[in-house]
Amino acid sequence: MVVHIDYRKAPLVVQRFGDIKKLVEQTLDPMVSAYFKNIAQKKTLIELLQERSDIQQQASEEMRTKFAAYNLELQEVLIGTPRATGGNDQIEKVLQQLRERQVAEERVTTYEKQRIAAESEKALREAQARADQQTSITQSELSIIVRENEGKANLRMATQAAEQTRMQARAESDRVRMIGEGEAAKMIALAAADAERITKTGLATAETIARQAEASGGARYQLTRQVVERLAEALEKSGVDIVPRIQISTGAASGEGGALGAGANPMAALIGMLLSEKGEAMLETRETATQKREEQPTA
Repeated sequence: MVVHIDYRKAPLVVQRFGDIKKLVEQTLDPMVSAYFKNIAQKKTLIELLQERSDIQQQASEEMRTKFAAYNLELQEVLIGTPRATGGNDQIEKVLQQLRERQVAEERVTTYEKQRIAAESEKALREAQARADQQTSITQSELSIIVRENEGKANLRMATQAAEQTRMQARAESDRVRMIGEGEAAKMIALAAADAERITKTGLATAETIARQAEASGGARYQLTRQVVERLAEALEKSGVDIVPRIQISTGAASGEGGALGAGANPMAALIGMLLSEKGEAMLETRETATQKREEQPTA
């Protein structure tokens, strides 16, 4: 205990206690011992040692008022290291435990700080590595964005190309359809014109033939003339003699109705047959069939 006695109050202290020794032995020592015994009852020795600074401050504040009652000025309370009597090592063991505990706590603190330092170093290395790779990361991200944009552009171009192809195919289909319809209409018109031409040509030919037949004396004479012309052309091309070079006659005369006999000239026989009643019947039959065909409506 650091105590100060004011010179102005010193006579009162001496008058009260006689001398300083009695003051310490009769007053200060019992008061201080009782105070710290009361504190020690509430704490262990290790707590007293660990909380010594707080106990000193608390004791200084509380005992300053008590010392003032004795005309004493308390300056400071100092708590030293406790020491045991000879042969008692309990305090030393406690102090050793306290030292070991402090060492362990320091180790824990050290390990915690080392862990924090390791984590900080790891974060620092990751940050450095990220910073070193930042350029590559940025380029990769930009490359991804560029590829996405290129993909969108290609998709849009492909869609436009497909739409254009679809429209071209539709236009080509319409063109082919229109051309086909035009060709069909053209063919129908040409067929109609051709049919009309053929009809008119047939009618004109029939009319011409009819007029020729009328001019030649009728269809019978016209047919006779055509047959004779065809026979003449055939004989001319074949080179067969009309009159045989050797003729054998049995002396038979011409038959009835002006018909030639069996030994007569074949040409004369054929002409005679055409001019006979059978030829007339054949010619009339042919003429009737021709008129029926002309009277039928043209499709």
